[in-house]
Amino acid sequence: MPVSSLHLGILNIMAFISLSTLLWLMPTAYQIVEVIAKFQEDARELQRSQQMQQLFLDQGPFGAYIKDEQSRVLYYNKEMQSRFLVGPIEWLGKTDSEFLPDPEQGRLVMVNDQLVLKTLRPLKLIEEVKTPGNEQPYYWLSFKFPFSDHITGERRIGGISIDITESVEAQRVIADLSRQLEEKTLTLEAKNQQVTYLSDMVNMLYTCESEDEVYQVVALTCTKLFPSMNGCINIIANSKNYVEMKSFWGSKKQSKEIFLQSECWALRRSKSNLLSPHHPGVMCSHLIHPVSGAHLCIPLLGQIEVVGFLHIHSLEEIGSEKQQIAEIIARYLAFALNNLLIKQRLTNDNLRDGLTKLFNPSYMQTITDQRLAEAERLGQFIGIVFLDIDNFKSYNSRYGHLTANMALQALANLLLTSIRSFDIPCRWGGDEFVIVIPNVTMETLTERVEQLRTDISQMQIKDGDQILESITASFGIAISEPGITVKDLLSRANQAMLEGKRTTKNQVVAYRHTDN
Repeated sequence: MPVSSLHLGILNIMAFISLSTLLWLMPTAYQIVEVIAKFQEDARELQRSQQMQQLFLDQGPFGAYIKDEQSRVLYYNKEMQSRFLVGPIEWLGKTDSEFLPDPEQGRLVMVNDQLVLKTLRPLKLIEEVKTPGNEQPYYWLSFKFPFSDHITGERRIGGISIDITESVEAQRVIADLSRQLEEKTLTLEAKNQQVTYLSDMVNMLYTCESEDEVYQVVALTCTKLFPSMNGCINIIANSKNYVEMKSFWGSKKQSKEIFLQSECWALRRSKSNLLSPHHPGVMCSHLIHPVSGAHLCIPLLGQIEVVGFLHIHSLEEIGSEKQQIAEIIARYLAFALNNLLIKQRLTNDNLRDGLTKLFNPSYMQTITDQRLAEAERLGQFIGIVFLDIDNFKSYNSRYGHLTANMALQALANLLLTSIRSFDIPCRWGGDEFVIVIPNVTMETLTERVEQLRTDISQMQIKDGDQILESITASFGIAISEPGITVKDLLSRANQAMLEGKRTTKNQVVAYRHTDN
């Protein structure tokens, strides 16, 4: 019993100690269980995160890879595998220069890798990538960045590449379209400028008063439209015996200045003739040797016949557009010359007497008014000669109207050959004539008219083989003075002429002032 009680007490004490220990250890066990549960949950979360990351890298529409410090591939995703048609481990441990189709491309990739490691900064660039089975390269927007492997402590190179081929191609298309638009804009501006030059030329040609002005306008226009070319305008002489260069532009003449019509094929055929390295036509004989470059001769087609040709010379080929422009210029040049001829004929008809071709009274009075103003400004004098054929009515009755007209024409021809080029002969009407003689004194005027009177009296007039009776004329002359009008000056000369006819006729009478 004593032993049993002792044993029992010991057991109770041990039970108490166990119970106390258990009660003391219970919070710690719960904590351990919670830690284990948390660790397991973190492990599952980490696994899910790694799976998500793996899915993200493998399923994403971009290339992803990891390399070591020697640019050897440690990882690459499915997009890379699909693009380059390789397996999941085929590239592992290799560098780009070992597996990329273009070794130079691989070298550039490794250079960029080393740049990332050297600067320890991310690198953004566009890479041109060639893949198996594709002749056209891809374009990737690549982001390369450095990081450290926390397990080994080694540096790594991460990279993500996004395919931007469509964007690059679109940009190229846009750039090409922009370039084409710019070229077309420049071409359009150049054509507009050409149209402006041609329009200005046409407007100026219609206002030209002489052939020299026409040639000057065309030469100026050609200089603007063909700045690197030479050229000239060649016109057939009135005698039709030769062609003469009337205008030239450029640095050097490539054609003779005077030559026969037969020396130009454009004149022979009335058709443009082109000679150039790419167009071996027939060479014109008017070209100066040695002949080089391109030569274009374009005939100037007048209203009835060819009047000349336009010659263009270029060291380079003369394209179809330049040929068209030159033909337009030649056409308007021919029109201008034809219009000028018509204008001159109309002007001549309006200014001259139809029978004698001397100036008519209207023009004579207008030009004399101008000459009087010039003479007064310069301190000079104007001489007026008024002449009337003696006994012309009886002459007309004897020979008839047509034969008498021959006498008038003969007298007019004599006047034209006896006076200076700037003197102004006029048929006043019927058998009366007036001559305006600028810058002359009374003494000189008297001498000249006396000589003219003698020449008229000695003039031989023929009607076929028949020699007609000679004619004489009575002359009245007057000299201008400051402030005198054309009407008064003509009146004075007419008075002097009438005085001569009242006396002996066939004489020269000078107007003298009479005091009333």
